[in-house]
Amino acid sequence: MWYFYAPKTVFGEDALDYLDSMDEKRCFIVTDEGIIKFGMLEILTKKITPLEMDYKVFSGVEPDPREETILEATKICQDYKPDLIIALGGGSSMDVAKAVWVLYERPDLGIDDLYPFIDLKLGKKAKLVAIPTTSGTGAETTWASIITRKTDKGDIKLEQVHKEMIPTVAILDPVFVKSMPKGLTASTGFDALAHLSECIISVWKNDYSEAMALKAFELVQKYLPIAYEDGTNIEAREKMHAAANMAGLAFGNAQVHLGHALGHVLGATFHKPHGFTVGVFLPYVLQYCLHGDEAEETVNILGTFAKRTGVAKWDDANLDAAHKYVAEIKRLQKVVNHPTLSEMITREELDEKIDMMAEWCLESPSAAMSPRSAGSQEFKKIYEYAFENKDIDF
Repeated sequence: MWYFYAPKTVFGEDALDYLDSMDEKRCFIVTDEGIIKFGMLEILTKKITPLEMDYKVFSGVEPDPREETILEATKICQDYKPDLIIALGGGSSMDVAKAVWVLYERPDLGIDDLYPFIDLKLGKKAKLVAIPTTSGTGAETTWASIITRKTDKGDIKLEQVHKEMIPTVAILDPVFVKSMPKGLTASTGFDALAHLSECIISVWKNDYSEAMALKAFELVQKYLPIAYEDGTNIEAREKMHAAANMAGLAFGNAQVHLGHALGHVLGATFHKPHGFTVGVFLPYVLQYCLHGDEAEETVNILGTFAKRTGVAKWDDANLDAAHKYVAEIKRLQKVVNHPTLSEMITREELDEKIDMMAEWCLESPSAAMSPRSAGSQEFKKIYEYAFENKDIDF
């Protein structure tokens, strides 16, 4: 028996009007200063003010949100006692809001208690509404909260997960994404591409996620270049918003793997945008999974996926088709000026941190979802090959 998890999803122009139908009257909004600066918080507050909904704003979310931020927001939330929590922003705001929701509902728990094998019974105090302002993270659909913790050896990213952390409602209104700058459009677009590409070959792969991934790829391939070049194209913005959501549903129910282990560690160590940290490794982890004794199934899945999406011809051998899919990812990287690893960090930085990063990759739950296992030496080699822009041959 198997379950497909998803929030109630409201999509399209004026999707924010869904709030009119909600009975809750006390709202805790989790967001960041950039959302306020660019007027997106005002769009939300203008909607809820006529509804006679009181609200309190926590705007202290930072990129790669730290556990201290979550604890601070939780204290404010507990004092305010809302019956509705709204996450407004990118993946960071939604990660914070999910954790705050749990700790508000269950003050007996701590951040380390956010794991799958306990019964949380959320929803007795509040509902959680997620409103993404970027098109890529898919966090409005998923049961994960990525939290940065400071250690003696540096920052690490905790991957805290629980099925009950999926938001009650996801509202996808393109009004919030039409002003994304080029860099953010590219980064979040590749986050979605990494989600759909990794999940179709993960050990938890399934037909439902593959179906979502197929449509998501079709939309990303067509509309990411358009949204990147012309951010005012509302059709492209709406289609990328849909693609990100579908990619989130796909990986939320099938899971990502090595690219996210590598990317999370790189992001925690050097504080680079998440979409770029997972996007930069995507071609290399797919190539890695196409090698090895256990590669036959992966070759067949990725090759067939490439044919179904039109990247390869139906009479191509599956291995050739799979490599054409990798080539298409590299082409899209060039189209949106995706940085290479050597443009993100220096050789000296890599040499200094690579041993530690390889060990931290082993602690990532995502790594266990890969169809081909990797140890610290393999992680080191992938970092090296990515930095040198070499195709994986091992």
